[in-house]
Amino acid sequence: AAMAAAAAASSHDEDSSESRMVVTFLMSALESMCKELAKSKAEVACIAVYETDVFVVGTERGRAFVNTRKDFQKDFVKYCINEEAKAVELQKTKSSSLDNRMTVDSVEMEALKKSVEDYFCICYGKALGKPTVVPVPYDKIQRDPSALIVHGLPEGLAFKRPSSYDATTLKWILENKSGISFVIKRPFLEPKKHLGRLSDSSHMITSTGVSCPSIQVKTEPSEDSGTHFCFF
Repeated sequence: AAMAAAAAASSHDEDSSESRMVVTFLMSALESMCKELAKSKAEVACIAVYETDVFVVGTERGRAFVNTRKDFQKDFVKYCINEEAKAVELQKTKSSSLDNRMTVDSVEMEALKKSVEDYFCICYGKALGKPTVVPVPYDKIQRDPSALIVHGLPEGLAFKRPSSYDATTLKWILENKSGISFVIKRPFLEPKKHLGRLSDSSHMITSTGVSCPSIQVKTEPSEDSGTHFCFF
């Protein structure tokens, strides 16, 4: 950990030293520009602050003016430090607000799921003729979807657990819940019976497929023994 901290500090020092060189170079270039401006009878006074360093550049009169105003230089340094602190605090506030928003979104999503889940339980209870809410047997519905009809959902939207829907769909369901109802067509098939029905259907299709009689039709004498047709 100590080595990592030392490496990080070394890297920061290198970055700071490089930045300081860049600032010094640019201030020197600015000084040259001020000399050129002075040739055109223009006066320039400039204060630059980098970390704790203060740079004063300008024309001869401009530098003389700023150097007599040490209080002005100090005020400018304080102002820059305060503004930097405000910027850091603002960034923290934005990050905190984003985290809070994500938490609010998560809480809102869970509330939507719970509301839709509760309403589906009410609808299922009504379909059973009961005055109380009844948990929806989603697993049974998934295995035997034709046993239950759900009216009022948008076209193309499959009925499933509320946790599978996005926020837009959940809000739509809640806004249009008065038009949503359940109809139970028949009791749910038990898993074994359900598989048995599928097996029987498959067997019937297979049996029908092989019950095709073969009929021989005589043709003009030839080397072939006959042509075979299959009629359905």
